[in-house]
Amino acid sequence: MMAGAPLEWMNPMAALRMGTNFMHQRQTWRDSDGGRPSFEDAIASDEDSIPMETRPTGEEHAIYEFQRRHLRRPRDARAATDDAESMDSCIHLIAGMATLAAAIGRIRSGRLPIEPDPELGHAANLLYMMTGRRPTPLEERVMDVALILHADHGMNASTFACLVVASTMSDIYFSVDAGIGALNGPLHGGANEEVTRVLGEIGSPDRVPAWYRDARKAGRKIPGFGHRVYKTYDPRARVLAPLAGMMAESNPDCSQMYSTAKRLEDAVVSDLGAEKRIFPNVDFYSGIVYNAMGVPDDLYTVLFAVSRVAGWTARVMEYLDNNRIFRPRSLYIGDFDREYVPMENR
Repeated sequence: MMAGAPLEWMNPMAALRMGTNFMHQRQTWRDSDGGRPSFEDAIASDEDSIPMETRPTGEEHAIYEFQRRHLRRPRDARAATDDAESMDSCIHLIAGMATLAAAIGRIRSGRLPIEPDPELGHAANLLYMMTGRRPTPLEERVMDVALILHADHGMNASTFACLVVASTMSDIYFSVDAGIGALNGPLHGGANEEVTRVLGEIGSPDRVPAWYRDARKAGRKIPGFGHRVYKTYDPRARVLAPLAGMMAESNPDCSQMYSTAKRLEDAVVSDLGAEKRIFPNVDFYSGIVYNAMGVPDDLYTVLFAVSRVAGWTARVMEYLDNNRIFRPRSLYIGDFDREYVPMENR
């Protein structure tokens, strides 16, 4: 596998997506020819109920529905392997993503993956498989809290991507792949990695005022601040900030980063808080927490996926109870009645 898939050189999120595909092939019969969903299981595949040029107004009843929740499967599928739409698959993905994330981190650093320890819990095992040492009770608890805080958050881009794929009668593994793809985009994941990079660039608390003044003058965006939903202090950041401070007490390197972050928070909030309603979001302190526990910064977005897979799978399972295909309308705003011009006359 190493020769055919050079994980040492791959983007960690690409490696995670590939690993999820391997889990899919190992776990489910869906990749076989006989496992493909049938059109007979849906009332309509992808029909338009109204003209595309008309602004949509909605329908009283769903146009796209499953006639029944569970898709057809081979008679012996349950005995043979998972059906890729059950709770077993959700648990498989939640556990497997953590194992994959840790393995990716170790391979990228030239070390061999570590098998999970059955005596450890989920959060403790994640840290153990990443670092090679058993975490302290404090580290285990802090990681558990971080995983919970990141598990779900409204109809964000990656959750929406998962639901769109699931609604087409694809299975939950392909749905999670879509979520990983959306999370890979820098506008959704990766902000906490950028926060730690900026804090390292600033260097120390006493350099914050000059750095922030220059950044504002240059129109530079400050990572870890502002949110599409919250126009107040992100409640998740309120939990993570004191945890970061607690972790910094026993970690000199993290202590410097935390002190710099607090000084930067004061500068941004005093400047933009009252007028612009810009405050720290969940990404501002999460990277400091991960850094204190020995997690490499290039794995922060992967850890986001490890947390969010619980929300993704829960949302998909809930949605499939009364499924309808996602089929947004687009409104055409171009010219009408245009004549075709032959290629030679263009």
